[in-house]
Amino acid sequence: MSGLYTQRRLQIIFGVTLMGVMGVSLISPVFPSMIEHFEITDQQIGLIVTAYTFPGVVVSVLIGVLADRYTRKGVLVPLLLLFSVAGVAQAAAPTFQTLLALRVLQGIGGAGLVTLSTTLIGDYYDGAERGAAMGLNASVLSIATAAYPIIGGLLGTIGWYAPFGLYAIAFPIAVWALFGLSEPASAGAVGIREYLKQLLSIATAGETIAGSLAAFLAFVLLYGGIITYIPVLVAGRFGSSSAIIGGLLSAMSLCIALISSQTGRLIERYSERTLFTVGFLGYGGGLALIPFAGSPVLLLLPLALFGVGHGLVVPTVQVFMTKLAPAQFRGATMSLYNMALRLGQTVGPLLFGVVYTVGVDGVFLVGGAIGAGAFVLFASIFRAGIATATTT
Repeated sequence: MSGLYTQRRLQIIFGVTLMGVMGVSLISPVFPSMIEHFEITDQQIGLIVTAYTFPGVVVSVLIGVLADRYTRKGVLVPLLLLFSVAGVAQAAAPTFQTLLALRVLQGIGGAGLVTLSTTLIGDYYDGAERGAAMGLNASVLSIATAAYPIIGGLLGTIGWYAPFGLYAIAFPIAVWALFGLSEPASAGAVGIREYLKQLLSIATAGETIAGSLAAFLAFVLLYGGIITYIPVLVAGRFGSSSAIIGGLLSAMSLCIALISSQTGRLIERYSERTLFTVGFLGYGGGLALIPFAGSPVLLLLPLALFGVGHGLVVPTVQVFMTKLAPAQFRGATMSLYNMALRLGQTVGPLLFGVVYTVGVDGVFLVGGAIGAGAFVLFASIFRAGIATATTT
């Protein structure tokens, strides 16, 4: 397993993942500059996130079904191209409304990227190799989310528009995927009626609901509590630049990468459900401590704790979900994960935007309570045996 990262197909998957997490993390450090440029309110800045993430709620399952019924590559490449073109065009958006429209188009392109990267890992790898590959992919994801805020913050010193040019990178990734990826071996197609019947059975199973709920809550907390309002807190309370904001978010992402890289080893000792349940304690503790940090430096501790939680939750939920369906249903099954993820990304900024009306500290205290409540909920569900993963 030590040589997994040298395999071309996994490297291409890494490239797709790098694009899949670029949509928001790259530009979040310039949110304060965008508020000023477009003359919008602090609450409205969340619409930039929502416009990108909401399309994934609508089209994720369709993308998964198309990838199952036709080919993974035939769906992946057009999504990458749309993501690239719509992303770059945002740099020239003359109005906030135009920007939001382009965010929606880019969100459609980005909706299936993480889903298809994890689906392909499930297709190509089994057993311990699957866990190791998923952990490596999650580490790449986290390193990217560590690097993107720094890059975005530095480019933001040029202007709010500068980070959007980097979305052009998705174009060569699309070409690489087109010529470098092989289609996974098919387990045999089933009729559309049987396919939909089986998909409904998978979607309503307790394990699927538990995994999807975990993904939803994780990204409510990440996108609502951290990505949207850490920039607002740091710029407003401490007067820090976009580069400092990017550095803080990057430090958190490095913690995520460190924990995610150990996924393969961790799931050999503990179940996926145990790991992601414990991860919500990291979310709760990290968020609850943020209001008590008296300087940007002191924010590093609660952000690191949040990062540990995220590093435990995301890759283990992904492995958990890939085990729930055979290959011919895996694209759609992972799209349920992605739909829950996108729904969390969409709801998070809106939910915490409402909380923000009573003060920015309330955003993080409410987030801490949600994280702690999720830990109690999942611990109770699994202890009662309501949702037990099966291995496929």
